[in-house]
Amino acid sequence: MSFTVVPIHGINLDPDVKIPFGKGFVLQAIPEWLATDNGIINNLQFNERTWLREAKNAWVAEYDAEAIAMPDPEWKENTDRTIQDAKLESAIMANLCLWLMEPTTVCFTNAFHAISWNTPGRPEKLPVAQQITPSNRLLCHPKDVHNKISQAKLVKAGILHQTVSTVPRGNAVWVALRATWAALTMNQADLRYALFWIALEALFGTTETSETTYKLALRISFFIAGNVPDTESIFKKVKTCYTMRSKIVHGRSEKYPEIEEVMADTEAIVRTSFRKLLDPPTLLPAFLSKRRNDFLETWILSRSFDAPAWPMPDAPKPKSDGKKKKIQSKRE
Repeated sequence: MSFTVVPIHGINLDPDVKIPFGKGFVLQAIPEWLATDNGIINNLQFNERTWLREAKNAWVAEYDAEAIAMPDPEWKENTDRTIQDAKLESAIMANLCLWLMEPTTVCFTNAFHAISWNTPGRPEKLPVAQQITPSNRLLCHPKDVHNKISQAKLVKAGILHQTVSTVPRGNAVWVALRATWAALTMNQADLRYALFWIALEALFGTTETSETTYKLALRISFFIAGNVPDTESIFKKVKTCYTMRSKIVHGRSEKYPEIEEVMADTEAIVRTSFRKLLDPPTLLPAFLSKRRNDFLETWILSRSFDAPAWPMPDAPKPKSDGKKKKIQSKRE
């Protein structure tokens, strides 16, 4: 039996609390065998060892693997990918789901992968950490550093992660998830801001080249809002935030004194959008499909706060005039 343990900084649950997440992970107390390990953990830097000693909880996944670096059986691409690679990616998405439910400093920096071995003097096998894979830690907005996440929201984050774990590659949602995590690990404000807008444009962007800002703001406001006043407020906020995005990506300036405020607004828009998309995941199939743009266009044209029916009806085929054209032979 093998294990991946991801110690979390900033959570302190009762020892008997266990919260299920996706891909076999459970949020629980750190296993004693890792807390008392004096082997590979001694290779960590001093501050990382200190963080590990102070951590009380971790995501823990148990799975069958005879050795480290075995191929991930669920991976269908041509590139190499180990089970441990997959577990690290899943832990990253779990951390993202915590932020979606409540923006805090809660994060992780290392995943520990262990294989069970026979140990002298013990009748049962003992897990021994054999590989450590690092990860960039989540960096929350300055206004969120004192936030705390409740146990109820941890449970909701676990449900959210179970849905996120079903998202395949090669679609707008996967691009948005990757861009959001990249933004959360970015310390440079302008690059962080641009990455958040990559996520939002992946979800709500239009394939047309005209009125891009207007349509993007309209789509986001109808998606998030539940009434006319909220729609108008969100529409104006999105346009303001998108103006900052344009300044950054087009290199118009290097100093943005107002970026902290619009960053907070943009992050709130990202969180709200993902929560509505994923919890419950009734809208997710439309955003995973190749008809995402048609779906959103139909939504805003309806001027309704309720999403259009999905699956969408096929577009009507052009009617034939009933006349068959004669094809003349070249030999005539």
